[in-house]
Amino acid sequence: MIDAAPAQPRRLQLFDYTAINSDGTEITGMMEAADPEAVWHAIAVRGLRPTAVKVRARAPLRAFVDGLTKVNLQEIVVFCRQLSTFVRVGVPLTAALETIAEGTGSKRMRQACASMVADLERGGLLSAAVARHPQVFPPVLADLIRASEMTGHIDEVLIRSADHFERELETRTKIRGALMYPSIVFCMALAVGTGLVVFVLPQFRQLFAEYGAKLPPLPAALLGFSAFVGNNIAWILLGLLAAILGGGYYLRTERGKMQINRVLLRLPAVGQMMRAASIERFCRALSDTLAAGVPVSTSFSVVVESTRNPVYRKALGEVGAQVAIGESFSRSLRQTTLFPPLVVQMVRVGEETGTLDQHLAETAKLYDSELDNRLKRLTAVVEPLLIISVGSIVGLVAISLIQSIYGFASAFNG
Repeated sequence: MIDAAPAQPRRLQLFDYTAINSDGTEITGMMEAADPEAVWHAIAVRGLRPTAVKVRARAPLRAFVDGLTKVNLQEIVVFCRQLSTFVRVGVPLTAALETIAEGTGSKRMRQACASMVADLERGGLLSAAVARHPQVFPPVLADLIRASEMTGHIDEVLIRSADHFERELETRTKIRGALMYPSIVFCMALAVGTGLVVFVLPQFRQLFAEYGAKLPPLPAALLGFSAFVGNNIAWILLGLLAAILGGGYYLRTERGKMQINRVLLRLPAVGQMMRAASIERFCRALSDTLAAGVPVSTSFSVVVESTRNPVYRKALGEVGAQVAIGESFSRSLRQTTLFPPLVVQMVRVGEETGTLDQHLAETAKLYDSELDNRLKRLTAVVEPLLIISVGSIVGLVAISLIQSIYGFASAFNG
């Protein structure tokens, strides 16, 4: 007699439902469950009268687009602050998550909240429910909530998490803001120069050809380049497309990320800014997790995995391995050569006094201030270089136009 194969767990699906509450008001929502009967039962347990339950159907294209969209950090900050408020005033977690889902504008966040509600109703913990959605919530959030579940101070840890993500958002905004203006100006200058070379200068070539005159050297060189591009535009576009796709694929690999970041870290201004940003993020994240009561072994591994720079992530992974076998944290940091003596000294003092979280927080503040100063210096250096570059492009085209006009006038008078 052949034994029956063990039953496979049923795949969970998202369901849209409509129900009537105790005062007769119709409410709608989402829930993750194995089948519609489970949704009907879960709604009835809450004291609601379900009226309709249906599977949320998504077209393949919509599913693909939803998979590309991400929940931005600002929505994570709002989620943490709202959930902290609900917990503090005594609202049940399931009701709080349903309310947050109704108010958010992100589909990914709504789906994650619906899934977490189902997990909590099945008896799961909030930290485990959050950890099931790494594409929505940063991994460090689940560990912070897990530590708070042991102490019972979930609202305080959620506020601390919101502050942590808010500072991370401010750092990203500073870097993007410093690079936005130079990028826009350079692209506009390049577009104007390209338009003049492609559409304006060729008109002079026709005029010169009609009168049998010879183009001056500079306009002739620019027009020759323009003609070459125009005659080989298909091959050039194919080459650019292949280079972009190939380069993009390579930079997505671990080896590509490692090599490009190593090169960037060696650049004088950009490298110093990247070092300051990486050190500030690492110190702040580790300080926040330690202050929340997360064990060092857990907090360090989570912070390392969330480190965005692969060079620092690899080095910190080696630091974690050394600390696990009993090496000093500060000595291991010094051996990486990626952390300045100030950071090593602060960590050493924190280790010796048992206040590592406080000293890391102070270090994060110092490097946050340094990052601001370096961004200002970078902007102060880039702006003159940008003006010179834009002036050179526009001046080159302007000189070509003037030479063409004078050359045409001379040919016409001759």
